[in-house]
Amino acid sequence: MAVVHEVTAEYQAALREVPEAARSRPEFEAVRWLIEELRVNLFAQVLGTPVPVSPKRIRSALAAARSG
Repeated sequence: MAVVHEVTAEYQAALREVPEAARSRPEFEAVRWLIEELRVNLFAQVLGTPVPVSPKRIRSALAAARSG
């Protein structure tokens, strides 16, 4: 659960850094969904995820969303 908390905190910090209008960009929405998929991957593994997900992938997507 610590990993989920870490990436969630990073996501929330990134949202605070951008203007409010930018928070609804598809890139940020995709990161939010990746975090949800990480939860499934960690805690409901039998369900599976449609895309490979890891903290590293989430951080990469978050960096891309921040840049733009």
